[in-house]
Amino acid sequence: MSLSLSLQHRYSTFELEVELQLACQGITALFGPSGCGKSTLMRLLSGLEPAQQGVIRFGNDCWQDCDRGTFIPPEQRNIGMVFQDARLFPHLNVQDNLNFATPYRRLGVQLDKALLIEQLQLGPLLRQKPATLSGGQKQRVALARALLSRPRLLLLDEPLSALDQESRLLIMALIEQLQQSHSLPVLYVTHAVDEVLRLANHMVCLQQGRVIAEGDPATLFGQQGCIPQLSNRALLRGRVCNLDVRSRMTAILIEEDLPPIWIAGATHTPGTPLTLSLQAEDIALSLQPLSGTSLQNQLPVTITNIEHPDPDRPCIQVRFGRHALPVSISHRALEELDLRPGLQLWALVKSVAVEY
Repeated sequence: MSLSLSLQHRYSTFELEVELQLACQGITALFGPSGCGKSTLMRLLSGLEPAQQGVIRFGNDCWQDCDRGTFIPPEQRNIGMVFQDARLFPHLNVQDNLNFATPYRRLGVQLDKALLIEQLQLGPLLRQKPATLSGGQKQRVALARALLSRPRLLLLDEPLSALDQESRLLIMALIEQLQQSHSLPVLYVTHAVDEVLRLANHMVCLQQGRVIAEGDPATLFGQQGCIPQLSNRALLRGRVCNLDVRSRMTAILIEEDLPPIWIAGATHTPGTPLTLSLQAEDIALSLQPLSGTSLQNQLPVTITNIEHPDPDRPCIQVRFGRHALPVSISHRALEELDLRPGLQLWALVKSVAVEY
């Protein structure tokens, strides 16, 4: 299933101009700062607002073609949508909010209602009204209602932005589990890096109404000239290759013939895939490998580029095997180490600085 769109939409002080061809497999994150056009794009995709110019196609269906006067209303697009605020019916209890979705007989994903209620931990809440629920509980109900409508595409518009961390982690795990279990394509709007790290296998970066980058998050993170939140960290995908239970450390193999990266904790099963996130400021550089140090990761790297996006902190781009890492250092260190493209050296990473 693919989603193809070529859209132009203007407000008084803002213009969205987007062309995208998405495979719609897994979770695609629409990422960017507030005001970049993410929510506007979701409204146009859902049909809540007709685009002023352009075409939207999902699979074999044309949802909108402005030149031909075609516009399919929201209720006929087989879309499930969850907003930043849950938008539950306040006069209905949780059970009746969920029942509102079940009369639909669509061609999309079909879930077992009782199992979904169990997965989202809604059983004890069924007789309660929305006003008595916490923010996290409301979002779980909204997610269940959207899924029970049997959508072919799920749109999530910053569904976690107003929640506490515990609720965010719970709902992220549920979204991940539900998508994997039912292969439902998801478009996920966010400006939170941790949500992209946890959920997305594809991302589209928006800025001022334009697509500035698109692709695998592991490729986009660490690129200079992209969104600052992405350029100061790198993503490395690997698998657990060793456990040191005594010292409670886990080794992650990123690439054959490269040394593994050690992270704290020893709870993962060998062979488990993991994605690591390395912050530019948590990586140091050394001309020689060090001995007598607490640093657990000393990675052989080669400098590929030196840039100055911040006047106070040069950014050194280094390559670890096939993977690019950004390193933030001082001008003094740059001069004293005589760093230059092509130089081989060591990237020093604290194990506690590696997230997964």
